[in-house]
Formats: sequence, structure tokens, C-alpha cells
Amino acid sequence: MRFTDYLSEDCICPDLTARDRGGVLHELAGMLAASTRTPRQQLEEQLVARERISSTAIGEGVAIPHCRFERLRKMTACVAVDREGVDFGARDGRPVRLFVTLASPAHAPGTHLSVLARIAALMRDTRLRQALVEARSASAIRELLVRAEDAYLAGQARAEAGPHLSAH
Repeated sequence: MRFTDYLSEDCICPDLTARDRGGVLHELAGMLAASTRTPRQQLEEQLVARERISSTAIGEGVAIPHCRFERLRKMTACVAVDREGVDFGARDGRPVRLFVTLASPAHAPGTHLSVLARIAALMRDTRLRQALVEARSASAIRELLVRAEDAYLAGQARAEAGPHLSAH
């Protein structure tokens, strides 16, 4: 399972216009709604409800807003960049510049958590985060994420193969 399999270019916004948490969630819900043909207001309510539990800002300028939603047929991701950053309640106090959002069908909690973990792992890469903020198009952002995920998976495969294979 690849995170980027759930991310289409029409769900990537290289330049958010929102200036606060509510506005960001509104824009993200709009992208998800257009892609999934699900009512924007209902998706937004789910994202807001999740944020009330605790902020999805994980630090280093990244937030991963997410929700599970009964009416979704398939998992959908979206990515948005705000070059100035938005106060999203991050524990490190830094403004969030990268929003990677995931909406999943309610019946797939395991897959939802696995994809969230993959997103978090990818977002640990400082160079990737910087490249994403600097990218000017949806296609460039998607390509960066695909390459990063390819590299991540290749590293995982090497780690699983064990040290005996790398000695040859």
C-alpha cells in the first residue's frame, strides 16, 4: 500500500489562501469533497471534530489532518502548502506550512492508521519538507512525494532483507 496511490494531482494545492486553522480545514475539505463527491460540510465537520481531540500538527511545520467517514468509498489524500505558515496548534509552536490530509472509509481503520504512519515517516525528511514548500505546481509536489515514497520503500526492503544480502 502506497500513500501516493491515494493522492491525485487535483487534490494538491501548492498555495493555500486560508490564514487560520478553520480556513485551512475548509479548503482541505473542499478538495476532498470534490475528489470523493462527498458533501464538503460533512467532511469539514469530521476534520474539525478530529482537531478538537488534539491538534494534528506534528511539528517541524507539518500537520496531518485526518478523519474516517462512513460515506466514503475509498481512501483519499490531499496535500496543501502554505508558504507563510498557519498557527495550527503544533507542540513545537511553529507555524504549519505543509498539510497532508487523509480521509478514509470508516470500515478501514487499520489501513487508515498504516497510511498515517507512512505519511508521518515521509514528513520526517527535512529536505523533502523544504522541497515541497518550494514546489510551485501540483505535479511537482506529487512527483516529490512519489520519489520520496519510492526511496522509503526501497530502504524498508533493504532493512527487511537483512545485512547478509548487502555483504555480497
